[in-house]
Amino acid sequence: MNNLNNHNHDTGYLQNLPEDPSSLDYSTYSAAEIDTYESNPLIQGSNQEAYISSTIGGSVSEISFEAPETKNRIGANNSRGRRGKIRGFSRVSRRNLLRDLGSINRRAFRAFKGRVISVTLTYPTEYPEDPQVCKKHLQAFLKRLEREYGEFASIWRMGIQKRGAWHFHLQLFVPPSVGSLKEMRPFIASSWYKVCGKISEGHLLYGTYVEEIRTWRKATSYAEKYLAKEEEYPEGLETGRIWGVWRKKSLPIQWKMVKVSLKDAFTIRRIYRRLAKRKSSGSLRRMTIFVRYENVVRLLKYLGYQVE
Repeated sequence: MNNLNNHNHDTGYLQNLPEDPSSLDYSTYSAAEIDTYESNPLIQGSNQEAYISSTIGGSVSEISFEAPETKNRIGANNSRGRRGKIRGFSRVSRRNLLRDLGSINRRAFRAFKGRVISVTLTYPTEYPEDPQVCKKHLQAFLKRLEREYGEFASIWRMGIQKRGAWHFHLQLFVPPSVGSLKEMRPFIASSWYKVCGKISEGHLLYGTYVEEIRTWRKATSYAEKYLAKEEEYPEGLETGRIWGVWRKKSLPIQWKMVKVSLKDAFTIRRIYRRLAKRKSSGSLRRMTIFVRYENVVRLLKYLGYQVE
């Protein structure tokens, strides 16, 4: 999919795009910030090339005026630098969480007949204050589910309630072999109850909430409302990482890259800026936005590039 074609075209093709560019975007990610990197200005007319990398069947695309570090990435950003002490849920964390969800190949997951299950895990009246202990509980819980249902993937987020107790929101991406909700609910409830130490019968009855998410749009809405929710944490508290992806390699995520001319890259960058509602300011050498893969393909084909 690395085709750099020599061709002429009229940039008036923009007239053929929808008047409302947001129709190209995955609107449920509208609250997520885009990822940009600014550097020295590029010289139009030079022999430079650029690269469009997008997640197949997903909703993440990146334009880069730099040579790609890798041809096929599992994640959208592999060079996040050294981590400092984590004290909550930053804007960068929020963006990366939504990016991981947006990278999933929806069509492949549907073809696999996979299911998305939302799970909320809460603690009883007695609860651990140390977030590291809570994350050990979560890991033990996920391992119990894996022994019962086989390998699956999950995006998880740790939050804090008004009473000061930690809790978890999860999206489980499970195979079709997993049983019905009626069968899953008692097993999930008993697993969390046992992991937490069998503290009370009330916790067994009310410590979990399990629902099936039947459309991808609802899955992204759930992610924005719960997984990527902005919230305040006690000042000075070191939480460590408060979100993550369990068994990420089980998710259908694949990146494809197209090499484009510098002239076309500037055109694509203008469109991406418009989709992200970002005003032109200086030079952007790299920019990542949420946009449907099929629309990236449509744009590239219009410009004359072969996209398999």
